[in-house]
Amino acid sequence: MTPWPSPPVRRQAGFTVIEMTIALVLLLVGLMIAADLLMESSRMFVETSGEALDTPAALTDARIRADVQGAASVTPQLSPIDGTLDSVHVRGGGEDVVYQKIGDSIYRTVVPQLGPPQASVILWRGVTSWSCEGGSKDDPAILSVTYTRRSTPHTPLPVLPVYRGPLQEEATEVLYLLPRGDGW
Repeated sequence: MTPWPSPPVRRQAGFTVIEMTIALVLLLVGLMIAADLLMESSRMFVETSGEALDTPAALTDARIRADVQGAASVTPQLSPIDGTLDSVHVRGGGEDVVYQKIGDSIYRTVVPQLGPPQASVILWRGVTSWSCEGGSKDDPAILSVTYTRRSTPHTPLPVLPVYRGPLQEEATEVLYLLPRGDGW
């Protein structure tokens, strides 16, 4: 007697363990790359948002330079109490511009010869010290401002905060300015 033929053995549908492992490894690599990009973009956001609070030194230098070059003289006013620099008066062109350090900021006030002075506006934040040597058409005014600004990281790689370096650094701007106003 002949046995009945057995039905053909069917392979089960689905994935093998090897295929699943390879798929999970590829998914893990993709997630690691996405997490690294997310960390990098958040770090860059923190850096740029902090820099947005800093005073743009180049624009401030240009404002001071324009005021002094349109003036006839620059006169530093010292404090009678301790002899430190209290304010800087830039005279000429029908108005005076007064720079005054209050707290850690330098304020700029325009005082026209006729009429009330304009409201003071903050020109420079984070100023730790400043000095000025007066000037006229024959000799330059020397203005030095030391201020704190946010430092940039020393490495583009993501590092622990302790290895990043200091968050702030001091910088000094020295301006040599020659007043040329009043007919020059």
